[in-house]
Amino acid sequence: MGRVNFQASSELEETIEKLVKLTGSSSKSELLRRAIVLMEIAAEAKQKGEKIVIADKDRNPKIEIVI
Repeated sequence: MGRVNFQASSELEETIEKLVKLTGSSSKSELLRRAIVLMEIAAEAKQKGEKIVIADKDRNPKIEIVI
């Protein structure tokens, strides 16, 4: 498996740490792998002319994810 290193601002580092806790990820690496999978899904949906939408519990659209 390859290794990727990058520098992050303190704000980004705080966001990553927060998301590790919120998502129950076991590490920053796991969080970033999950994020990449979500971006891949979004990009493939965009290519097909589809949209990703956040809906409330009653299935009412609240936010459209745009990439």
